[in-house]
Amino acid sequence: MSSAYYVAQQVNKARQAQAVRNAQHAQAQRQTQSRFDRSRLPNPVEYYAAQGIALKGQGQWRNALCPFHEDSKPSLRVRIENGAFCCMACGAKGGDVLAFHIKRHGLSFKAAAIALGAWKGGSR
Repeated sequence: MSSAYYVAQQVNKARQAQAVRNAQHAQAQRQTQSRFDRSRLPNPVEYYAAQGIALKGQGQWRNALCPFHEDSKPSLRVRIENGAFCCMACGAKGGDVLAFHIKRHGLSFKAAAIALGAWKGGSR
């Protein structure tokens, strides 16, 4: 058996193994994506109100007292379109109500998604 043939076989085996890993990764991503449904997240204004956070002001960004530190002046900014938040004092930030829920309650992504009703199917 020539060394070129041996090298070609090894390269072919490596490619096949990589293809299997890619397929497994793609399947795992599809399963995760099929269980989380962003459209099922609660309305940001209603969510923050239910969390006891009074949003003040008008426009897309509203002000509130930050629950992540002692706050006497509203330093938390909340975008009412998607629930994104940023505290100008302590730096707490996130892109939606799910990120807020994770941070506030110390939950994992999946646990927070289940709590907010954005996880479809079982809790596996």
